[in-house]
Amino acid sequence: MRSAACRRSFRHGKSAAASAKSVNDHLPDQGLVSGPSVEEILAGSDISAFRDLLSDEGASSLFDYWSRLIREYGPSIKPFFDPTQVPRALASIYMEEWDAEHAQSRMRLMGETLKAQWQDSVVGLVTDEYVSGDANELWKQSDRVVYFEKRVAILVYSLEYIDRPHCTLIDLALPMDDESPKMFSIGYAWERK
Repeated sequence: MRSAACRRSFRHGKSAAASAKSVNDHLPDQGLVSGPSVEEILAGSDISAFRDLLSDEGASSLFDYWSRLIREYGPSIKPFFDPTQVPRALASIYMEEWDAEHAQSRMRLMGETLKAQWQDSVVGLVTDEYVSGDANELWKQSDRVVYFEKRVAILVYSLEYIDRPHCTLIDLALPMDDESPKMFSIGYAWERK
């Protein structure tokens, strides 16, 4: 039985190679933008062009905090991550864990704004249990980038809700490991205006 969130249908959007939007940002209308890797952050590579894509204050503050933790502790930052250090992002943060048995992410935590947007809890569910259509495939592409390439990813996708107008969401997904063999990611979602 699917949760009420599954009653939402996802609009089939443009491919990941969609043309870039130039109104307020340079993100595609729909798709995935692969960002810097953990190794590039550790090597001190210039990440300013990627950071400039983050037009939301919460997203940029989370990315800056994550980058500082990576530089200080390396890839195993989960024990050091303190969400209260990014108060502008707190309500829209989510944490996922790689579920090897299902070969996809499992939602572990969601901020209050995200919980309200989904209306029913999706915590504990794998992607296939609450996302369908093009967004499902995009999220799985992001899993490969974040968990296995250890790269930052930005996802842009459109949603059509039964009870409210269509919207375009942007997710920032960041790899975040701990000392165990488990793989995690921390993310932030906001609505494109």
